[in-house]
Amino acid sequence: MTFFNATLILGTLAAVVPIALHLLARREPQRVVFPGVQFLRPKLSSQRSRLRIRRWWLLALRVLAVIALAVALARPHIDSALSSTWWTVGLMGLTGVGFLILASVAVARGMGRSLAIGVAVAGLVALLASLFLGTRTWATSGELSEGNTQPVAMALLIDNGPSSERMIASSEGTKSRRLDQAIREAATVIERLPEGSRLAVLDRSATPMGFALDAASARLRLSQMKPLANPLPVQERMDAAIELLRSSDLPGKQLVVVSDWNAASWKPSAQTPAMQPEDVAISMLQVDAGDDGNAGASEGALINRFLSPPKLIDAAPAPGVAIPISVSVGLESSANEDQSLNVTVQLSLYERDPSLPVIRDGELVLPKLRGVDRASATVVAGANVELVLTLPPLDLGTHHAVVELVGDDAFGWDDRRFLTLTIPVPPRVLLVGEHADERNELGLALTAPKAPDDDGAGFRVAGVAYSDLSAVDWQLIDAVAMIDPPIQIDAASQAVVSGTGLTKNTVDQLMDLAGRGGGVVMMMGPSTEVLGVARSSDQADVSGAKDRLLPHWVRSWRVPPPGEFWEERLPSHPILRPLTLLDDQPPWSSFPVHRYWQTEPNVDAGWQTVVRYAGTQHPAILARTIESDESNGNSGRVAVLTTPLPALSKKTRSWNEMFTAADAWPAFVTWRGLMQWATGVSDQAMTVLVGATAVVPEKDAANQIQLASNSAENTTAAMAEPSVRLYPPMAAGSAFDGEPVVSEVDVVERGGVFPETNEVGTTFLRGPDYWGGYSTNLDPVWSQNERVSATEMDQRFGAEQWMPSDSGERLSIQGRVGGSPPVSLHGPMMLLAVVVFLAEQLLSNRFYRTSGAAT
Repeated sequence: MTFFNATLILGTLAAVVPIALHLLARREPQRVVFPGVQFLRPKLSSQRSRLRIRRWWLLALRVLAVIALAVALARPHIDSALSSTWWTVGLMGLTGVGFLILASVAVARGMGRSLAIGVAVAGLVALLASLFLGTRTWATSGELSEGNTQPVAMALLIDNGPSSERMIASSEGTKSRRLDQAIREAATVIERLPEGSRLAVLDRSATPMGFALDAASARLRLSQMKPLANPLPVQERMDAAIELLRSSDLPGKQLVVVSDWNAASWKPSAQTPAMQPEDVAISMLQVDAGDDGNAGASEGALINRFLSPPKLIDAAPAPGVAIPISVSVGLESSANEDQSLNVTVQLSLYERDPSLPVIRDGELVLPKLRGVDRASATVVAGANVELVLTLPPLDLGTHHAVVELVGDDAFGWDDRRFLTLTIPVPPRVLLVGEHADERNELGLALTAPKAPDDDGAGFRVAGVAYSDLSAVDWQLIDAVAMIDPPIQIDAASQAVVSGTGLTKNTVDQLMDLAGRGGGVVMMMGPSTEVLGVARSSDQADVSGAKDRLLPHWVRSWRVPPPGEFWEERLPSHPILRPLTLLDDQPPWSSFPVHRYWQTEPNVDAGWQTVVRYAGTQHPAILARTIESDESNGNSGRVAVLTTPLPALSKKTRSWNEMFTAADAWPAFVTWRGLMQWATGVSDQAMTVLVGATAVVPEKDAANQIQLASNSAENTTAAMAEPSVRLYPPMAAGSAFDGEPVVSEVDVVERGGVFPETNEVGTTFLRGPDYWGGYSTNLDPVWSQNERVSATEMDQRFGAEQWMPSDSGERLSIQGRVGGSPPVSLHGPMMLLAVVVFLAEQLLSNRFYRTSGAAT
């Protein structure tokens, strides 16, 4: 056993005070003789024996209360490996006290003198044995004192994940970040390190780690830390810290993790095995720890409102049309369930200024940010509210917006959400079908709310019949959609048979279109023919499946009433993305399909079943990408529908009711998503979470048409400066001591791919003929202030392999080598002092009451 405040052991000397008072308070009673005293003598003799016994027990309890309090204040600790020995010492001591109590009862009740003496002797022997064993164990146990003079190798890991940005309120009313508290606690630990110790200070960044030269350099490292939006996993940094400690030649090694135990960082998973390093002591110093371990006790009235990352309701907005976006607002669930707040959400838009951003006079100048919409809502803890805000009609090119909650709260990173969208050059789409009504219907659905011939439409749509395909210039087409193509397929070879319908030459042209990055959509119907008997996909020759336009074709299916309906197989596929962004999910059972083609897609050829028929494995929508043979590297896309759209002609009307149902919005949205995927306008990922890869357009749509009309001389001059400057998320007006972190990038060479998404905010890209960028948002999981419990920490580290603490002053600096962590006896000793004090009060009240009655 050892004591963290050994000087307080001198407080046990106060045990002489009750002894002195006891001796001084003893007075000889005055002898008064009464005539009838001879009848009272036996009773007085018995009463005097009982009072003498109570007096001695009262003295013992008072002495024990003083000693227990002094020992508790000295904060005794024992090695957990010796806990069984100390339990034995305690039980032997309790047994001795029990025997002495029995001996006292025997004397007080006048039982046999030999019995009382025997029991008293047994009690004294048990007490002496416990004292001997306890002294021996104390003398032979290792040193665990907090004031360890042996140098240790220590690694201080500061958890500076996103939750460290949260604000906490002190009792004085001031506010500070959790990271600031963590830094203060870490600095306290540094001050208490023994001379000759080695110290490494690290955080959850990818900064290389090493031992600090001195305490001053360690404090400098602490002062430079800031919250990270995309930190490395805690486990990874702990593993690296343990390996660093093992490189030290000091026998004592200790890893101290200063963290708020946020669940997003510490939640154990099946991929996180328990850490049990036997040669390194692990201590967990929890900052902003509440009474229940789940919320900071000091947070008081500090609550957190939050916004979800915004979503475009239309994945490919058109120029000149108002653009709705969806965002949800909520109140942290740890708040009072009955608490509600009225919140205001503002939508702002950066003005598109090709001359900005720029570093001017050492300060960053960003484009002007102007408000364009605002909405209010009442939110209740644990129940999010969905809001729809509207951007004004925008021109071609990339645009950046900010959605923010008005006012401040405990966590600012989820009060501002960032959005980047692009208005692309409208793709050129060719609709091929025999019936003009079907072509017109699909064209209107694709360009709504604009007309297909409107200059502001999101697609340039043209329509032809199959007989006019020979006059089409395929080089001017970005994507083609064929409605019920008249195609003949040989069942045995799955090859296209040239005849009066769609010829093999036309099919080859469609494959060429996909090969240069274009899109092909085939909506098969009654005009398709399969000649002969089809073999199963296992028996068919699939060696050339990748070079074929269509998957393995089997036969046409007639479905008895009420028909089949669609079932989403890959909801995350870009074709279905417009549906997933909506609050209401499609009631597919309301859109029956009465007839469709059965196909057996070859997975090795890249086919994916996006939608299938419910209760079957028969695909309804198939999709695959084809590697481009062009230098631009854009992949081609092929999609096949096994039932035709829109099925409005006399020939196709009996196949399905996708467009003829009472409310056919799912079919319209699916059709738009299908063509957005086929033309590639939905490929960009310009609004992402931190850590995800952003994909931006390789060309600025605002300058694309203008550059195409420029002379060759101007084009050559523009190509002489292909690089673009990347401005990472920074506050407007930020001053820099040296050169700001602005880098040169080549958007085309990168293919528009940017993995630099470790900070929250808008990243601007600006070049001679390019103005764009992308937005990065914090993962919504950080909006909840959930904490892991000690049980979950046991699962991660092992129950006996870590030691918790809530203060740098009370942290045990142990540096053990293969030993066990110390166990505090402070709580049990304080409880013992309280129990003894209560027993002394009860006995003293009874003693003085009885004494007064006797006299």
